Amino acid sequence: MSSTAVATPIVATYSLTPLQQGMLAQYLRAPGSGVDVEQLVCTLPERVDVDALRRAWQKVVDRHDVLRTSIEWSGLDVPQQRVHEQVEVPFEVQDWRGVAIT
Repeated sequence: MSSTAVATPIVATYSLTPLQQGMLAQYLRAPGSGVDVEQLVCTLPERVDVDALRRAWQKVVDRHDVLRTSIEWSGLDVPQQRVHEQVEVPFEVQDWRGVAIT
């Protein structure tokens, strides 16, 4: 979650659900703790077309409002969900082939 606004127009604004309010409260109590963060690690045996993967993720974000939604609370009386018109998916390529996984 972030208190910084994305620099694209807002197309919708919603109140937080009770679950989202609880998640925000946990985050504000312990920023960076990783609570409510889920990660997936996998090994892909085939070669990955990085540009196709990047485009595919961008299309998913473009199609689904929830993936373009930020939670804003700084300077507000009540936190809000804000759906952005566009969000560019951050994408970083790292080659970990030489790193041992323990």
